[in-house]
Amino acid sequence: MTLELGIRELDDLLGGVVERSLILVHESDPRSLGKFIAFEIMRRKLDSDNLVGYFNIGVPILVLLGVMEKAGIDWRRHLNDGRLMIIDTFGSIYDVRTDLTNVWYLKSPMDIDTLNDKYINVIGAHKRKWAEMGMFEGRELWGVTVSMSDYLTMFSPKATQRYLEVSDLQRSRSYVYRKYPAGTNIWTYTGEDTVVLPLLYRKADYILKTESRVEDGGVRRYLHVLKTPDMREVSTVEYGFKGGRVVFG
Repeated sequence: MTLELGIRELDDLLGGVVERSLILVHESDPRSLGKFIAFEIMRRKLDSDNLVGYFNIGVPILVLLGVMEKAGIDWRRHLNDGRLMIIDTFGSIYDVRTDLTNVWYLKSPMDIDTLNDKYINVIGAHKRKWAEMGMFEGRELWGVTVSMSDYLTMFSPKATQRYLEVSDLQRSRSYVYRKYPAGTNIWTYTGEDTVVLPLLYRKADYILKTESRVEDGGVRRYLHVLKTPDMREVSTVEYGFKGGRVVFG
């Protein structure tokens, strides 16, 4: 089954995306603000009554919620209505927590070797909740992670590489991914490295790389489609921001 991202320019370039695929948004430099493309897709999916599981890795949750507001995401409504769930990895590690509904925390103690099992337990608990509420019927399921590169500062490149290499096998063996629907995932990654990024490039079904350039005294931002299941050539589109929203062309 093919799904639309909800952004016309990207859907025209990609022809939609295959359900349950992995989409990597590689923000090659922070100034390109590529992560806001993931937030824009997330906003459109939530506003069209779909389900999103968001993985917060590198920032305090109150900072995250401020970024979501800037991106036009009505997180209060979506959390309260049950369409949005957040797994707060940052708050779990640093014990910075809130009592917001549908925000989940991982059990301590936590290290890179136990992280995936703890994710599976929380994902299973929330998917059970969605199933009991009848939320899966007629809705798409999306997972959004911002940003995978934050694992490198919490752990190390080698430890992060090991985690990513074994996570697919662990999840394939889990009842959670057999009993409940699986989602289509968007992962963001900021910067360049020679350990984790090549692995993500191999794992991803779609790769959208963003970059910025200073031209004529201003910043211009470009998105390059580097990989799709039937890739024939690299496609590039320019984008910018208007009122905090991503606009193309």
